[in-house]
Amino acid sequence: VQNSKDDSSSTTLHTSLSIEERLAYALTKGDSSHLAEDMPEALAKYGQPIKVIEGPLMQAMEHIGQLFGEGKMFLPQVVRSAQVMKDAVALLQPYIDASDEGKEKKSKPCIVLATANGDVHDIGKNIVGIVLSCNGFEVIDLGVMVPCETILEATRQHHPILVGISGLITPSLKEMEKLCQMFQRERLQVHILVGGATTSAVHTAVKLAPLYNGLVIYGGDASQTSVLAKRIGN
Repeated sequence: VQNSKDDSSSTTLHTSLSIEERLAYALTKGDSSHLAEDMPEALAKYGQPIKVIEGPLMQAMEHIGQLFGEGKMFLPQVVRSAQVMKDAVALLQPYIDASDEGKEKKSKPCIVLATANGDVHDIGKNIVGIVLSCNGFEVIDLGVMVPCETILEATRQHHPILVGISGLITPSLKEMEKLCQMFQRERLQVHILVGGATTSAVHTAVKLAPLYNGLVIYGGDASQTSVLAKRIGN
């Protein structure tokens, strides 16, 4: 009986919140139990699936990123939040596919994403990939612990407009430096965008940019990185 009362109380609390508050709660708590009912409501309010992703979902992830940076959330919690984000996008995918039908088929600008060699953290990278895919980019995600040589090979193969490399741990910074040096030796002119908790605007400007004649950009969090990539692609 107590469980029934708790469930009823939880449902009442849930329905009393705005759709933005409900999605923020779901992502912060890592709870996807109400997504199936919340996503259609969000879609009805925002009109397009990409607006739901770039609006309340990304706003919630930005807040989670702030909490993580302040030490108020820990990595296992952020991982659960990222899974809820994936679940939400999966529910929106049929609407995304439907909106793509009938559009003139044209080649999509390509972006290669990778987590630096030795680093297994890919939460931000995955979110960036989701947002860019929904915005008409072909995203080649090389995964985690990717050697610079593999990134270089993928760049030659796919001819991307942008290569994104992310890292959460300090050694990833050296891998980013190595990638810039390698691109410089190969005389490439592909933009490099770096992101992740270990990166900074200062490191990008002082340590990375001088190593490469092409453009090296500091992306910051997943939301900022997505915006920058879209600007470069347009």
